[in-house]
Amino acid sequence: MDKKAAAEVRKQLTREHCAIDRITGVFVDEDGSVIADLKVTFGALQDEELEKYCEIFKKVLSGKFGRNLFNLSFPLQEEETGGKQWEWYQLLRSGLDNEEVAKEFLGKIQENYNQAGRHLILLAHGAYDIPGRASDGTEMEDASDDVYQFLVAAICPVVEVKEGLCYDAETMTFLNKRSDLGVQLPVQGFLFPAYNDRTPDIHELLYYTKKEDERHEELLDGLVGEAVEVPEGEKAQKELFTQVVEQTLGRSCDFENVKAVNESLNQMIKQDADEGGEEAGDAPLELGKTEIRRVLENSGAPQEAMAHFEEHYDEIIGEGKTLSAENIAAGSTIQLKSPSIKIQVKSEMSSLISTRLIDGQEYICIPVQDDIELNGVRLLTTKLGDGTEDPDSAPFDEGDAPKADLRLNL
Repeated sequence: MDKKAAAEVRKQLTREHCAIDRITGVFVDEDGSVIADLKVTFGALQDEELEKYCEIFKKVLSGKFGRNLFNLSFPLQEEETGGKQWEWYQLLRSGLDNEEVAKEFLGKIQENYNQAGRHLILLAHGAYDIPGRASDGTEMEDASDDVYQFLVAAICPVVEVKEGLCYDAETMTFLNKRSDLGVQLPVQGFLFPAYNDRTPDIHELLYYTKKEDERHEELLDGLVGEAVEVPEGEKAQKELFTQVVEQTLGRSCDFENVKAVNESLNQMIKQDADEGGEEAGDAPLELGKTEIRRVLENSGAPQEAMAHFEEHYDEIIGEGKTLSAENIAAGSTIQLKSPSIKIQVKSEMSSLISTRLIDGQEYICIPVQDDIELNGVRLLTTKLGDGTEDPDSAPFDEGDAPKADLRLNL
């Protein structure tokens, strides 16, 4: 799945266009015991409750691919009778109408989720009439090609809402509210089957995690399969790419070369978006060994440094593996950082930064302009080119002061 596919399914999880028809779930206590079972018919919900459930399930399809969202393929052995994929498919076919099948699956989620605290496990079933598309790409609502039946699973923390004074609209006064339990937005979730090329793909599912470094491998082992290959997250991909750059460039890993690498990556992403037209940005641009070699060579890496590039790539990233360009690029800003200083500059303004050798010491230089702030204080240039003080410099009026584009937090 890509961003466009996730957005299309997410639109079916709103109060106005809700494709969900049934919800079931369990409320689990701190010790892992079930406090209550939940069974909901969506059509019987009040508007406010319906909106809250939609908000929960929409969250499972939100976030960034590689950071919050991951496409997972079932290992082949899990597609046999009794395997993990087979269990998901049986649950899908039941439409959550078989209480025993649904209860058994909820128990499997509960059993494989190792997290302290109360939580609500929700399962929803939905059906989306996929509209056909004309040759120009426009959707034809009355020409449905297929029906996408899907399951959304969400694991939501349940926390205590503290006691305090709350405004009561009926009495128009503040009343003391008792401590209640509130359901938070999900921290883990799944969509099955995946929605690829606008058709259901029962061999894959979409996995959601609120935090990239809390992916709960034990949950994936229990619901997808122990042999499932989980893609590296954004943070891990950046670290791998950094290692390849440092190992390859060696002593050539200087300011100008690293800046050129970032500029080259941003240019590749922009070019991919420009060539993609309306579909731009839907599927992430993946870079393999050949593309990353080209990035380094175009950034001025010496031939002697590139001699061992493939060896470093295979050892650090892995032969045949790719990295997402969006995950490893600097993005809209570049950052200069040391234990005692951190400077952030917009990527398009990186040409302002240069290095200079002064009295045998290398310095990173940024020209002082009238749009720089130091700890919130606007700095004005008061020296002419020959080093003399500008005679026209005077205390500035706050209304005439320029806005700051660059801030130094020293």
